[in-house]
Amino acid sequence: MKKEFKEKFPSWVNEDGDYTVCMSDDLDSLVSASLLKQIKGYEVKHFYDFKNFYSTDKDKRQAIGVDIALEQGMTWDNHVVRISKNDICNPLSANPNVIENISGSNYTSKYAMSTALLIWSYYGLELPETDEGKLLLLSIDSSYKGHYTGFKKVQNEWLRKLGFEDLIDIQNNYTLKDFANVKKKYDSSKKIYVDGNGKLQTRMDLEGISKTLQIKTDLPKNTFYLRKCFFNTEINLFNQKYSNKNNIEEKYNKEIFSLALTSKNKLSLTFK
Repeated sequence: MKKEFKEKFPSWVNEDGDYTVCMSDDLDSLVSASLLKQIKGYEVKHFYDFKNFYSTDKDKRQAIGVDIALEQGMTWDNHVVRISKNDICNPLSANPNVIENISGSNYTSKYAMSTALLIWSYYGLELPETDEGKLLLLSIDSSYKGHYTGFKKVQNEWLRKLGFEDLIDIQNNYTLKDFANVKKKYDSSKKIYVDGNGKLQTRMDLEGISKTLQIKTDLPKNTFYLRKCFFNTEINLFNQKYSNKNNIEEKYNKEIFSLALTSKNKLSLTFK
């Protein structure tokens, strides 16, 4: 990762505190959590599927979110979380779009790659040895897509910030179909969910993913218990002219728990 970019991240990412992890429901979050376990020793104790919050026990340690656009607290994230350029955001979010002031106003300049790729870069990990490993890494959260869909300049500049010029070469040498084939091979777009026994499950080929990425990506074997249900909604900004998050909280008379722009004019959010 480029030094001047790395220095903008919140200081907690360099700490070795006694923290746990809150994971969400896809491969990006699982790989991110797996990296933090490998690098920092943090265990997954919480699971959030954007409607429900689960915990393994009543652990009182602070949790770090992974691939979750939390409005408060420590989190690694990749979403655009400002509606407009002057909107408030979580100062503890290790998120390129927070760090570089991306909002709905300059949405097409966003970091549109995975949280896993961000953590991989920040902690200076070696890329997978094989081309297939690199393809799989770039396929997480469709990190490759901008290179082929009109945002090549923006996407490649973000990869240079991450220090991953080798991944630009991979994209130049492979096609969209190659990435689609890798996703299909590993079922990597499948979701993670809590089954009737409180266990995390997925139909992804985790054994194959672990081998190809050269990191251990097992799901936690703990039992997860439902702790809280959230009110989840989407807001079309074309129809409702919100200029900031305060407007939304005042309208709904609720405090936002997580919020992300899923397109320039659409919000996905949960309220506490």
